[in-house]
Amino acid sequence: MRSSPVRRSPAHASPQQPSAQQLSAGQSSAEQLSAGQSSAGHPAVVDGVLARLGGALQRQLLWIMVGMYVLAAVLPEPGEALRRVSLGHVGAVGFPLPAGLLALIVFTAGLTARAEQLPRLLRRPGPLLLGILTNALLPTLLLAAASVAAAGWHNQKEAQSLLVGLALIGAMPVAAGATVFAQGSDGNATLTLGLVVGSTLLSPLTIPLGLHLGGFLTAGDYATDLHAIARTASSVFAVLAVVLPCASGLLAGQVAARVGRGLTPALPVIRLLNLGVVVSLSYTNACGALGQVLARPDPDFLVLVTVAAGLMCGCSFLTGWVIANRLRIPRSDAIAVTYASGMNNSSASAVVAATRIPDHPLVLLPILAYSLLQKVLAGSVGRLVGAADSPGRSRRR
Repeated sequence: MRSSPVRRSPAHASPQQPSAQQLSAGQSSAEQLSAGQSSAGHPAVVDGVLARLGGALQRQLLWIMVGMYVLAAVLPEPGEALRRVSLGHVGAVGFPLPAGLLALIVFTAGLTARAEQLPRLLRRPGPLLLGILTNALLPTLLLAAASVAAAGWHNQKEAQSLLVGLALIGAMPVAAGATVFAQGSDGNATLTLGLVVGSTLLSPLTIPLGLHLGGFLTAGDYATDLHAIARTASSVFAVLAVVLPCASGLLAGQVAARVGRGLTPALPVIRLLNLGVVVSLSYTNACGALGQVLARPDPDFLVLVTVAAGLMCGCSFLTGWVIANRLRIPRSDAIAVTYASGMNNSSASAVVAATRIPDHPLVLLPILAYSLLQKVLAGSVGRLVGAADSPGRSRRR
């Protein structure tokens, strides 16, 4: 059966050529589209480059910090000059530049945190309370054991410097870096963030408590210094350099999320700038102590500092994991509590040591050692506890 031919209307018989106005309009539209794609694509390319650069630097942060420590040992003068810069006073308490850098780091941590998930933790607050209590009290128990061991050391100045450094580390809140390690080990990211924020907001109470307890475990003017910091400077320091920046960052992040697209487009730049501040603070804190080590090397004390810091950090991780397992909380929560137990804000303790007790520069050495070792051990702990899963335990996140 033959089909009948299709009759074409004049409109279909010969396609109509576009007019000059239509052609001009089409070209203009194409130009606008091309410009729009270029303007949208260019920031995307830049953001991608910045994100990759930030990720690469973050992965090499441990070695970058080692490089800053070496620089601080051979060229301490710029860092010492920066440490003498004052940003003002609150009553009798000074606020030096390193404290301002620390406040900026804490503000950025709050700014980039996903705080909208935190209210979920209040429905089941047990793991949150466990992590905060472990972070606040466990270091004092380990410090008590260290004080017994240090009593037999041949140089009591070195022994007391070690104990004060460990006391300053243990008194500080959970390090913000714990969120990265915990999430990479299948830990509960929301709980880890809650432990960082909760311990930070409680630091005006926990820092003086930890320093007073540390003062009872030390002797001489070292104990006097710890008690004096706990009574006068620590609460003001905690509020100005830790609590207010954290709360301000959380609030700013929530406001940005509600009034616009949020901070996602700016995150690569924010993280790069924050990394620069972290590295600068590491160099500034290390100046003075490492210069003295290079000028008057003391190998046995360096070994003591490294071993003591490693043991305290490793025991903190291990104890947190054992406690969480004994209480049979979910595995992802146990991993979060483990990182909260072993990772303290070493930058804050270094700022306190460098600015509040500058007459005891050796106190900085265990803090610097702990800062490096906790990152090394955190990576190892992630592989160990990530593979450990007791029979019958829940794996819910």
